[in-house]
Amino acid sequence: MTQDAKVKSTTSISRIWIIPILVVLIGGWMVYYQWKNQGPLITLEVQSATGIEVNKTPIKVKDLEIGQVKKITLKPDLEGVLVTARIDANAAHLLTENTEFWVVAPRISFSEVSGLNTLLSGSYIAMSADDTGKEKLHFVALERPPVTPPGTPGLHLILKSDDEFAYKPGDPIIYKGFKVGEFEDAVFNIEERVVYYDAFIEAPYHKLITENTRFWDVSGVKLLLESSGVKMQTGSLETLLANGITFGIPEGVPTGERVVDNAFFTVYEDAASASNARYKLAAEYLLLIDESVRGLTVGAPVEYRGIEIGNVTAINSFPAVEGNILERDYPIPVLINIYPGKVRQPDTQEGLYAIQETMRNWLRKDLRATLRMGNVLTGGLYVDLQHVAKPTGSTEITRINGYEVIPTVSNEFTQLTQKADAILDKINQLPLGDMVDNVLVAVEDMKLAAQSVETASDDFDLLIADIDAKQLNNNLNQVLVSLDSLLKNYSDGGLSKTEIKETVDAMQDTMRNLQPVLQKLNQSPNSLIFTDSNSSDIEPKAKR
Repeated sequence: MTQDAKVKSTTSISRIWIIPILVVLIGGWMVYYQWKNQGPLITLEVQSATGIEVNKTPIKVKDLEIGQVKKITLKPDLEGVLVTARIDANAAHLLTENTEFWVVAPRISFSEVSGLNTLLSGSYIAMSADDTGKEKLHFVALERPPVTPPGTPGLHLILKSDDEFAYKPGDPIIYKGFKVGEFEDAVFNIEERVVYYDAFIEAPYHKLITENTRFWDVSGVKLLLESSGVKMQTGSLETLLANGITFGIPEGVPTGERVVDNAFFTVYEDAASASNARYKLAAEYLLLIDESVRGLTVGAPVEYRGIEIGNVTAINSFPAVEGNILERDYPIPVLINIYPGKVRQPDTQEGLYAIQETMRNWLRKDLRATLRMGNVLTGGLYVDLQHVAKPTGSTEITRINGYEVIPTVSNEFTQLTQKADAILDKINQLPLGDMVDNVLVAVEDMKLAAQSVETASDDFDLLIADIDAKQLNNNLNQVLVSLDSLLKNYSDGGLSKTEIKETVDAMQDTMRNLQPVLQKLNQSPNSLIFTDSNSSDIEPKAKR
């Protein structure tokens, strides 16, 4: 018997599908876990994408990789590149407003060599570790690595300079020959026309910076031709090759309190300018110079009894008097400052008033100003205040445009020039033509005298030549022989000493007897031939 087959639909799932389902579930869980635990995406603005590659260039903190570049696009304004990077979740707390990024690549410049380790490994993006501040996901990368590594102990300063010298990041800050800091950044303020610098002083040297510290330039070698002579200033070997500054506390100024971070200081041209910056108040006076001011410069010292008490602040740069320099009698205005602090007065209004009163009293008496040469080599001049004997001019104080005028007197060089001119005038008045003629006549006479001397010399030479030296020697020998014979005769019993004495006495008596005759002959040589008319000489008679 035949049975019909029954067909039933099956709804069971094949066991083979268990594996794909498990794969999907595991994959989904992994995706969810990865999404749940991945770090945030950040964007960086950089100037160029040189050395940066997608899914290859890492982001590092202290050489530890914490992220990777995911995308690189151009900025909409074409002013740079936008780099999108993924940061690990465990480093997400470091993404704050104080975090900085920069590209580490090989750099070789005049002041630094860095990033050479990336020649083989390739460039990477470095990140500073700073967990303070608000969260931030968009950053502008630095153009170059920061000079001071983040977290370095020390002191940040803000420096200002309006002189014609500039510094770049990495330039040194020197103290007594040691490098104690560096410039980090420079910004030029167009409105103020002043350059501001960010600088860093390393620990423990940051303890040297106080409220009375002054900074000044020591770049290269400075050769100063001043009134006091030639000076050469330099910092260290490093500042000879690049710009740099140093600092210190002016002599006589207390140390002061230590400053806080981002304190503000000014960079001065030299140590003298930095030292003088402590003097806030000054008494201004005007000099009217009638002679040349060549060699006098702005900043030249003003001295009293050899002590510097001020300096020159302006030369013919302000309308002090009417007229112009083309007029013959136009005096050149020179403005000077006298600082109370340099004459041991307090740098206050009371000290300034004391200086002004003292100067007024002296001006009414005998105080005068003169230009003196400080150094013959450089020709530099300085202003010397002195008391002169018997001053000329009015004793009243003159004021021009609010400035009290200090009368001036000529300096030694001008006086010497005037004396030299007077001497030359007297020389020009001398009869030089007649004097020259007389000198020529005297020279001719001297020539004739010289010829006569030469003739006499020739005659003397002939006379000497006529003398028979051999005959003279024979005569001398005969005299010596005769003398020897006389001595022998005396010693062998010749005339005795008594007989010789008697002979000499007789000769003396004879000479005495002949003396009247000789006197007579001396008075009247012809008395032996002609008889005298006078019978006898008149003889004086004695008083009765």
